[in-house]
Amino acid sequence: MIKNFCCFIFITFPVIGVSLLSLGCSEKDEGSKLDVELVDSGEITTTQEAEVWSTGVKEQLAELAYTLLEPSGPISRASLAKSITTIDFQSKEEKERDAGSSIFVRDLSYSFSKTPMGLGDFFKEMRSTLHFEGESKESHLKFKVYRVQGDAGTLKTRQLLTASGYREGKNIRSQAVVDAVWTLPTDDNLPELLSFSMPNLIQSEFREKETKGFDDIAPIILGGNDSWGQQLKHGMNHWVRQIDEAIKPDFLGYHGVALGDVDGDGLEDLHLCQPGGLPNLLFRQEEDGTMTDISAVAGIDWLDNSTAALLIDLDNDGDKDLAVATRAAFLILENDGAARFTLRSKFEGIESGYSPTASDYDLDGDLDLLILRYNANSREVGDFPTPHPFHNARNGGANVLLKNEGQLRFSDVTQESGLGKENFRFSFAAAWEDYDNDGDTDLYIANDFGPNQLLRNDGGKFIDTSVESLSQDWGFGMSASWGDLDRDGNMDLYVSSMFSGAGNLVIPQDDFNPSMPKQTRQRYLKMVRGNSLMRNDGAGRFTDITSPMDEGYAGWAWGAGLGDFNNDGWEDIYVANGYISQPKKDDL
Repeated sequence: MIKNFCCFIFITFPVIGVSLLSLGCSEKDEGSKLDVELVDSGEITTTQEAEVWSTGVKEQLAELAYTLLEPSGPISRASLAKSITTIDFQSKEEKERDAGSSIFVRDLSYSFSKTPMGLGDFFKEMRSTLHFEGESKESHLKFKVYRVQGDAGTLKTRQLLTASGYREGKNIRSQAVVDAVWTLPTDDNLPELLSFSMPNLIQSEFREKETKGFDDIAPIILGGNDSWGQQLKHGMNHWVRQIDEAIKPDFLGYHGVALGDVDGDGLEDLHLCQPGGLPNLLFRQEEDGTMTDISAVAGIDWLDNSTAALLIDLDNDGDKDLAVATRAAFLILENDGAARFTLRSKFEGIESGYSPTASDYDLDGDLDLLILRYNANSREVGDFPTPHPFHNARNGGANVLLKNEGQLRFSDVTQESGLGKENFRFSFAAAWEDYDNDGDTDLYIANDFGPNQLLRNDGGKFIDTSVESLSQDWGFGMSASWGDLDRDGNMDLYVSSMFSGAGNLVIPQDDFNPSMPKQTRQRYLKMVRGNSLMRNDGAGRFTDITSPMDEGYAGWAWGAGLGDFNNDGWEDIYVANGYISQPKKDDL
């Protein structure tokens, strides 16, 4: 029997409001078992032990989740000892946070009981706490293991619990860090749960039954176009089998969208980049909210692999021009005001650009362009494209700053602006903001393999202030977003990175690169910790106030958007995340 366990991750902030939710799924196979030779040492010192023991724990947690979600079924005894020590469910202390008109959040605190609890009582209390009413098929529960340690003949693990339940028809979402103690597994037996500690539980609740999140309206808005039925609705898994690899289509999902009013009717239109072999698309918004494909008429339906685009006014004539990063070159096209575009500049030296952004960094009245380049080509790094060193790479593609000279002419000012220094870090995204309130825009760059960079704009020259500002974030930088999250007049910073359960399990082990310096190991651990939230103190310094259970944990995060989603006056954070989510036996 296969049963899905999907988790809703609801991220909250003690001071700074509330974010939205994300979704991930995995599966449980009841017939699986350990088939690896187990060890019985008291301390985990190798990645092999961590892998083997975590596999057994994951199977037992999946069994535990299944039993909790099926209250009418028999109590599973495979996951538990005859009785366990756990929290005192009657000692609950509750603190409410009013997080807006539609959602409110509560903190639940429990003391730990030294008196063992029987299985029946444990399941009853857990179901009640997580609000699993009856046999609701809409309830979900998942455990994410990210720490395993052997200690004095037992096994200690740490995992994140995420759950979705219901009370009186209202959705209740729960999140907690669980510390568990198990018997050591043997060749014949999986580990048994001895202790289950959940001292703090965060729950979010929609105030009204009818309150909803976001609905997917793409088929309604775009469904009237041939490009929807013939291209978009199929998805990448379909096209990867249809398009010849010789075209180098790039199905990694790095294909951005841009919004802008291209025809001056006051309605936002949509530009969509696509993999090689599929046309770039431009949709005009109609008065009824639907969109019409005008790609061919607009002259932008080329088949080149495109990664990102901007719809912005580059020549100050009042209409939105188009800048597009493609595999072959960076393109700038002029809009005639009626959504017909003409190529004006082609930068063949800026191939495979990523995440272009625009800002008037030199305050001369027109928008300049920054194009990031993740991978370098062979003429820049030779035959060694792999990030090196892994945690502090210096062999990525060179980012480029283009100064707007007027009349859609641009010049490369990367070196003279100061951005040429430390400029090969596999950059993923950039965010402009006047973080020091001096009137010009500064720059934060998220790098995948190495520390991110905060670059202060000093009269059009950029100075790396990452270290002195305490904003140097050692993570797999995917994106960065600015916002005044505490409403003190200073722009705070949220950086999307990667939470890796496997990384958290393996990196602390003694045989993971034994010669690695302690500081480097700490940087590796930061790289797998997850997202970062940094508060701006207004004096040029930032404080990392990340709570791993709140805004820090958001899965494998790719990007984040800040905005007041629930109209309560506070900026919230929406995180886009995900990667391979199906079960994999040899994956930590």
